[in-house]
Amino acid sequence: TGYTGRELVRLLRRHPRTEIAFTTGSGTGHLGHEAGLERDCQAYFLALPHGVAAAYAARLREARPEAVVVDLSGDLRLPTAEAYRRWYGQEHQAPALLGQAVFGLSEVYRERLAGARLIANPGCYATSVLLPLLPLLGGGLIDADDIIADAKSGASGAGRTLREDLLFCELAEEFSAYSPGRVHRHIGEMEATIEERTGRRVELVFCPHLLPVKRGILTALYVKPKAATVELARALRAAYEGSPFVHVVDGGPPRLSDVVETNDCRLSVHEAGRGRAVVFSALDNLVKGAAGQALQNLNLALGWPETEGLPSAFARTAVHA
Repeated sequence: TGYTGRELVRLLRRHPRTEIAFTTGSGTGHLGHEAGLERDCQAYFLALPHGVAAAYAARLREARPEAVVVDLSGDLRLPTAEAYRRWYGQEHQAPALLGQAVFGLSEVYRERLAGARLIANPGCYATSVLLPLLPLLGGGLIDADDIIADAKSGASGAGRTLREDLLFCELAEEFSAYSPGRVHRHIGEMEATIEERTGRRVELVFCPHLLPVKRGILTALYVKPKAATVELARALRAAYEGSPFVHVVDGGPPRLSDVVETNDCRLSVHEAGRGRAVVFSALDNLVKGAAGQALQNLNLALGWPETEGLPSAFARTAVHA
């Protein structure tokens, strides 16, 4: 019943191969109860808070090991229970699952996701940072020790919760940073994924901001390039050649209006002066950053066309909202 769960239901209803058999939630009285959770389904999505989802994932894995379980919370994204404790400040409820889950950054782990039965859907900020960063780090094209990630998100990224700072009169015509320093939970999965893919430990400087808009993330990565910006752009194009949802654009930086309500991520590279470059990424935090990527991962896990049922400005076979 949160924003991500509602977006997921909207997309599933439009998917030509899915039928919603069961929904449950605590936010409304008309949804089903969890007593029938283990009913005969081919796939399950968990759009629950961290600290809650892992126990349900373990329960479903035991009852329905042949089914696909996609967890949209942060419970299965980190490699160890110790890392989870560091970033989430609590004990993990099902640590045995941490080694089983495939990290669902679709374009990067496409081969692992084929046939996967337990998927940890990435965070929205992590998706916006990792998609542009991994090819550049993997190719040795930027300095791994000097990366600044400056991200701005729409208010839906803060969740559907009653908080004073999310009230209309507090948020409208306002713009503010939050979680400065090394405290935002998505930093953990970003750095763990970078180490897993490149073999290098990095410490990102990451600061998120809250925009007075409903949805969308625009991230600026300030990096020290080891090659010309045209080479950085060429590397990104090569990395995502054939990927229907990730595109490197020419001209100016991508805009939120280019990507909202789509599963697309748009990237661009620009000179920033003083020996730096800035790499932009734009995506919809509720679609490519959450529910859309979860459905993309289901498509990959079950061998369906990757674009099926997903809104996109590029993918011809997608179902548009």
